[in-house]
Amino acid sequence: MFSIRARFRASFSTLSEHRFVTFAVLVDTIGAGLTLPLTIVYFTLTTDLSLAVIGVLSTAASLLALPIGLLGGVVTDRFGAKASMITNNLLSAAGFTLYLVAHDPVVVFAAIFLANASERLYWTSWTAYVHDLSDGRPFERWFAFLEATKAAALGAGAIVAAVTLAGGGHDGLRWLVVANVVTSVAAAVVFASQRTGGVRTTAPQPRDLDDIRTGSLREFAADRSMRLITLGQFLIGPAMVLPNVALSVLFVERWHMPAAVAPVQFAVATALAACLQTSVTRWVAGFDRGVLVAVGAALTGLTAVPLIVLPPLEGVTAWAYVVLVAVLLAVADMIALPAANAVMAEAPHPRIRGRAIGVFQTASSVGMALFPLSLALLDTDVPWVLWLLTALVFAAAAWVWRAAVAGLPARVRIATAADADG
Repeated sequence: MFSIRARFRASFSTLSEHRFVTFAVLVDTIGAGLTLPLTIVYFTLTTDLSLAVIGVLSTAASLLALPIGLLGGVVTDRFGAKASMITNNLLSAAGFTLYLVAHDPVVVFAAIFLANASERLYWTSWTAYVHDLSDGRPFERWFAFLEATKAAALGAGAIVAAVTLAGGGHDGLRWLVVANVVTSVAAAVVFASQRTGGVRTTAPQPRDLDDIRTGSLREFAADRSMRLITLGQFLIGPAMVLPNVALSVLFVERWHMPAAVAPVQFAVATALAACLQTSVTRWVAGFDRGVLVAVGAALTGLTAVPLIVLPPLEGVTAWAYVVLVAVLLAVADMIALPAANAVMAEAPHPRIRGRAIGVFQTASSVGMALFPLSLALLDTDVPWVLWLLTALVFAAAAWVWRAAVAGLPARVRIATAADADG
C-alpha cells in the first residue's frame, strides 16, 4: 500500500511540476488520436482512388518529406526543441485541412506530404524536448510519464473516433479531421507560451569527464554504434505504421470489418499504454536498453507471423484477433520506446544531439515511407509475402539494435529508473 501511495504522489508531483507541458501534450495528442488510425483508410473511403495508387502517393509524399526531419534537427540545435514543436503542429493543421478537400491525386499527395512533414519534425523534436525536460534526471522517468499522458489522449481521441464513425459515416470522418486541425492550432499556441525546450543559453557539455569527442558530424558518421542505431531505426520504422496502414487495410478491405475497427484497435493499445507505461518502464529499469528494443521489435514482428497462413476471419474471432494484436503492439511499444529514445538522446555528443536525433528519426521515416509500397501485395495471389517480409524485417531490427547498444558506454546501455521518487 505504501508503494502505491508513493507512486501516486510521485506521479502527481510530476504532473504538478510540469502541468502546462502536460496540458500542451494532451492538446497536441488528442487530435492525433482522432485521425491517426485512419491515415490511409480515410482516402480509401472518401476518394475513388485505388489502394495501389494511394499506397504509391503515400510513399512518394513520405519520401519527399524526409528532409524535414533533418532540417528539424538543425532547427532544434539552433532554436530549441520548442520551436520545432510549434512548427510541427502548424504543419499538421495545414495538412489535415487539405484532407477535407482531397479527391484527386495531386491534393491527396499534398495532404499526405504536409501531414508526414509534421510527423518527421515531431519525432525529431520530441526526443530532444523530453531530454531538455529531464534536465539531467533519469530520461525514462519523464519519457514514460509523458508517453502515458500521450497514450491517454490518443486513446480518448480513438474512442471518440470509433463512436463518430459508428454513427456518422463519411461525414463523421470529416468531422474528425476538422477536430484534429483545431487541436493542432491550439497545441501550437500552448507550446509557444511554455519555457521548456527553448534555446540553450550555454553550450551543452558531455556527461562524462573523460568524453573526448569533439561533437563533429564526421565523428558521428564514423562511429559504428551511431551507424547501427541509424540502421536499426530504418528497420524498425514500419512498426510506426503497421497498425494504421497494413493492419487497418487488412481488417477493413480484406476481412470486411467496419471502419471503426481501426480506432478500436488503436484505443485498446493506447489504453494499456496509458495505464501501464510508467509501471513497465519501472519494471525494466536496470536492463540493457538494446535488449529491451530487441524484445519490442520481436513482439511487433510476432503480430505478422500468423497472417502468413491465416485465412480471413469473421465475427467474434476477427475482433478477438484485433484485440490480441493491439495488446501485443502495446506491450512492444511500452518495452521498447523509452529505451530507444533514451539511447537516441544520450548516445550522441550533446553538441549535435538535435541533428543526430534527426538522422535517427529520418532513417525510421524512410522505413515508414517504404512500407506502404508493400500494400500492393494484398491485391496479389501471394498476400502472405507481405507478412513474411514484415516478420523478417522486425527480426533484423531486433538483432541490429542489440548490436548497436552493445558498443555504447554503460551509462547509455543500462535503462534508468522510471521514477526515482517512487
